[in-house]
Amino acid sequence: MSSPEEIQRIRLQYFLDFIRDKKDCRILDIGCQSGDLCHELTQNGHEAYGVDVVEELIAEAHRRFPQNNFKCADCENGLPFENNFFDVVWAGDIIEHIHFTDVFTNEINRVLKIGGFFVLSTPMHNRLKNIIISLCRFEKHFDPEFPHLRFYTLNSLKNVLEKRGFNIEEVRYIGRIKPLANSMFVISRKLEDRMVMSQHRF
Repeated sequence: MSSPEEIQRIRLQYFLDFIRDKKDCRILDIGCQSGDLCHELTQNGHEAYGVDVVEELIAEAHRRFPQNNFKCADCENGLPFENNFFDVVWAGDIIEHIHFTDVFTNEINRVLKIGGFFVLSTPMHNRLKNIIISLCRFEKHFDPEFPHLRFYTLNSLKNVLEKRGFNIEEVRYIGRIKPLANSMFVISRKLEDRMVMSQHRF
């Protein structure tokens, strides 16, 4: 079984591999923490921006990498950028922590250019894995105090994205064999401006 640190390393490498053949991109790192990825992207010739909900992490990012653009922001309350501003948005293991997936995904659509990429990773669920979890690890996996709020299959993630103007172009799996993988790495492209609120809002 891959450790959380190994999964994080692999997903970052997948993202860097994806961005390697692209030139002069304006990139948003959601959940940038203390800014290491933004710094690396800048070193590779891109214009990198980072947001995080934790003020202390943004202060540390500003201190370490003052040449980069960092802002404290809660994605569920809106991103502090203009429409059609970015070529690429990266959200590594963020979407499963989000209360309002519709607001989050709508905001990413808003700030991305047409043809831009929304690249994300999230823990992977499917029918087989869910059966095993239910039989063997239900209480631990669905611990109500654990910070994961959403649990995505590829189909449910596809539905969320397609409803809001994205098309999934590539999926990779991290950790274990594919049916029991720890995580999905998903590359999607924005096809149109589209903002859709959830039908379950009340």
